[in-house]
Amino acid sequence: MDYAGDILELIKRKRGTKMETKPIDDNTWMFTASMPWADVVTDFHDELKSLTTGFASFDVTEADPPEQQADLVKIEILLNNELVDPLAFVCHRTKAQSEARVVCEKLQKVLPRQQFVTVIQAKADGKIIASERIRAYRKDVLTTGGSKAVGGGDITRKKKLLEKQKKGKKRQQSTGKVTLSQAAFNSVISRST
Repeated sequence: MDYAGDILELIKRKRGTKMETKPIDDNTWMFTASMPWADVVTDFHDELKSLTTGFASFDVTEADPPEQQADLVKIEILLNNELVDPLAFVCHRTKAQSEARVVCEKLQKVLPRQQFVTVIQAKADGKIIASERIRAYRKDVLTTGGSKAVGGGDITRKKKLLEKQKKGKKRQQSTGKVTLSQAAFNSVISRST
């Protein structure tokens, strides 16, 4: 019964309901729960073995009568307001925001910085539920080829150059495309962090 609390917590985290516990002998217990199939096939076995250092096992039978429909939602990922279809996924509505945030954070780590700001968003039911940004490279237009400053101190010339750079970055962001490499894609869809 050393692992009972951990097992019950795992079952709750995997949306288990109708839980029952029954002793088989002094050291062996049987936990019975109704759980969505999606949560059973997604790392349940690995997590159970990890929690119990390999002592626990489980058996699956179909619920009678079958469980009710799950409240699922499709999460779409956008890079600079462009939909990236291969990264779309379906999850339970209660986990939508946390799962979307994880994907956005992974993308933020693996995508390279650009000359413009990259906006990563996750959308569900037409609403943005998670968002991250990758800052643009900073390029100082007031220095040319090293440390030499442009202009002899005329502030209007400096302001004009900075304004021109600002407009150029805005134009580049509207036309710039962010490409997702195969390695970045694989690291985002992998279950491990």
